[in-house]
Amino acid sequence: MKTIIVVDDDLTNTSLLKMLLEIEGYRVVTCKNIEEAKAAASTSTHTDGFVVDCHLAGGISGLSLLRDIRAGKTAVSSNTVVIMASGDHRVQEESLASGADRFFLKPYSPTELSTELSTLFNKERT
Repeated sequence: MKTIIVVDDDLTNTSLLKMLLEIEGYRVVTCKNIEEAKAAASTSTHTDGFVVDCHLAGGISGLSLLRDIRAGKTAVSSNTVVIMASGDHRVQEESLASGADRFFLKPYSPTELSTELSTLFNKERT
């Protein structure tokens, strides 16, 4: 079973994603900030992917977590799947340039997210 860490400060979003992704067969850990996500990744036996909101509470950017993952500054592989999400299309380019595997503009279909996660997990990661 693949483990996904969902990072979003909106409890409604995280609850909905958790429920829908669990129906699709994923183990889901929800976190409201970057510190919780890093702690969850370090205590999990294996983290396969992240879905991270770009705009977190307190003006914190989820992009900093993405950059830390890609720079090897977290407990997960720098090749771990990371999907960034935002209601602001202007952060798409920065997300992809920072190493996001995909970018989703909110609101997005949870079915599309699940399909994309499956596609990314089935690709050979280098």
